[in-house]
Amino acid sequence: MNNDHAQTASCAKTNFSEAALPSVTVVTVVYNDVQNIEKTILSVINQQYPRLEYIVIDGGSTDGTVDIIKKYDGHIDCWISEKDNGIYDAMNKGIDLASGEWINFMNADDIFFNELTIYSVFKDYPKDADFLYGDIIQRDKGKDEYIGTYRPLNEIWKGMPFCHQALFSKTLLLKQYKFSPSNKISSDYESVFFHYINGRTFFNCNKTIAIVSAFGASGNTFLRYIERWRFARKHMTYKVDIYYAFLIPTVILMNNLPPWFTNFIMNTVFELKPVKKARNTTTTTLIKKNCPNGRD
Repeated sequence: MNNDHAQTASCAKTNFSEAALPSVTVVTVVYNDVQNIEKTILSVINQQYPRLEYIVIDGGSTDGTVDIIKKYDGHIDCWISEKDNGIYDAMNKGIDLASGEWINFMNADDIFFNELTIYSVFKDYPKDADFLYGDIIQRDKGKDEYIGTYRPLNEIWKGMPFCHQALFSKTLLLKQYKFSPSNKISSDYESVFFHYINGRTFFNCNKTIAIVSAFGASGNTFLRYIERWRFARKHMTYKVDIYYAFLIPTVILMNNLPPWFTNFIMNTVFELKPVKKARNTTTTTLIKKNCPNGRD
């Protein structure tokens, strides 16, 4: 142990049981969030699931977060506390350590819907699926709003179809293609997009998976759209450029004008013929004929 938190770690091998259910790893990424980390940890360790591995990746917190992690050391299979290069670097560390067949990221300030969530997902899931996803409830200032999924999967070129907290991924796929550290807030979208256009199987379990904070790391709408556009246009035709070229200026206006006026602008823009035509196009019809099958 290093007392200055430059690199501290505690790891123990999990003894999985009940072979009828797949092994699942949950990773929590946290940095200086002493107020919220405990509820996330409790949400994970209270899951009624027999083959669960729990990993916590802390970015070298100095506010007491590590003390909370140590409090539950006996319930956490592996945790580390060290400086990292951002949230996706931390998530990649979790991927490297994960030994479960499936992996989920339930980061600080977010929680599972209830104690049977993971069991409800895997008790009857399709064995040929590569990704399982479901719905969320968004919590904003103590008020809960059911969100569900964001959009149909075949419209993924417009943005994330679901919240990453509500996603279970085959761990092997994420070990092969880790999150890109070049993005600030959209590498989870890039990962899902990449696997979708490369023919991986996604299954909507139609269950509520998580309760998530409305003020997460991806709250910067402008940056989120810029990063998504940058990736999508590498793989798709010009209609993607049309959509984002109208959308991004609209988002800028939305951040600086009254809601009623921004709603009017948004509705007007989306009814423009070129934008409307682009919006009604599915992802598979937009993929370039010579689309690269990689992310770089």
